[in-house]
Amino acid sequence: MSTQSIIGSNLATPIDPDPESARQPSTRPSSWKAFLESRCCKYIKITLLVIYCLNVVAWGGMLFLIFVGGADKTMPDDDTRKIWIEIDSQILNALFCIPGLGLIPWRLRDLYQVYRKKDQHKILHRHSYTTSLLWIRIVVWIFIANSLFQIGMATCMWSMNRFTRPGWLVGIFVGLGCLSGIVAGLIQFILGRKQKKAEKEQQERADILKS
Repeated sequence: MSTQSIIGSNLATPIDPDPESARQPSTRPSSWKAFLESRCCKYIKITLLVIYCLNVVAWGGMLFLIFVGGADKTMPDDDTRKIWIEIDSQILNALFCIPGLGLIPWRLRDLYQVYRKKDQHKILHRHSYTTSLLWIRIVVWIFIANSLFQIGMATCMWSMNRFTRPGWLVGIFVGLGCLSGIVAGLIQFILGRKQKKAEKEQQERADILKS
């Protein structure tokens, strides 16, 4: 190839006026992130949540009926009722372990980031129901307590049989686990409503000033 043709091909090659752009990472979302944000993933999560809630209601309702005597006709003897109480309790314990134990890595991540200044923007973005770090810390610690109560519950259910397991100890862990989950959920709901209300009022004031 002649020197003249080489120079011509080099001149024809477009030059990026900003050399820094070559070092900047691509802003295009990854395929995994795109899937997580897709409608398909949303429907899958809703379906799994509905199945989970239906199982909790069904097995919890059966346990309640046994306790109040609503299943005496189908379970006339005491031994059969005790066996089904144990089965229901083990299934409910396993269902409660899904969020209580399965979310421990993410709860520990939140606990770590909520006390690091350079990560606080991440935690504020993730917990969008409030802009107060104090409330986020309270919610994070309640969820940590919820996981600890579930660990205690699972230990009681899996390390002892129904003859040696103290009922009062199981009752304490069940009560504390349910209470902590309900309190954390209520705090998020109340703060989320206040946050949306404040954002709506701020938007209305901005619209008035523009007009």
